[in-house]
Amino acid sequence: QQRQAVFENHGSSKAQGLSAEMANPPYTFDSNAQGSAPQLSDIIGQEGSATIALDALVRSEQLMRALSGDSADFPHGLTLLLPTNDAFQKLDSLPEDLELVLKRHFIPRAVTAQEVEKGITLRSYERLATLRFTSSQGRVFVQADRRAPTEVRGAGVHAGSGTYYL
Repeated sequence: QQRQAVFENHGSSKAQGLSAEMANPPYTFDSNAQGSAPQLSDIIGQEGSATIALDALVRSEQLMRALSGDSADFPHGLTLLLPTNDAFQKLDSLPEDLELVLKRHFIPRAVTAQEVEKGITLRSYERLATLRFTSSQGRVFVQADRRAPTEVRGAGVHAGSGTYYL
């Protein structure tokens, strides 16, 4: 199963092998691109703690366009709450549709660190989830719908097409 193969590729014993499709993604990240400021896609391609999410991102033309700043769906920038490998490892198995899961982690506008720290409620891409940011004792949390809050790490990494948080 492809979703189990991703766990194996990222150090988990939950599955075996890596499928040919996973080994040959249709998109790649170019962190050495020449020209203007790097896009969000270039920067998150270097994020070693989120390789499962990155594998799924490079297979989605729609999400890669958004990350590259080439999507009419995100005229006001975007914010990505990039799920880490640790977050996926806490699941019994990977969800069938990782693209749908990742869309719940995209916010169709740039969200500032001040908004996140202050607390804000937003809808995710395609209105798939309601995301509530709260802070307590210097730590920031996000809660998707009725799920348990998850800590947001870092102050956000900015690039030409948006911001991402882990």
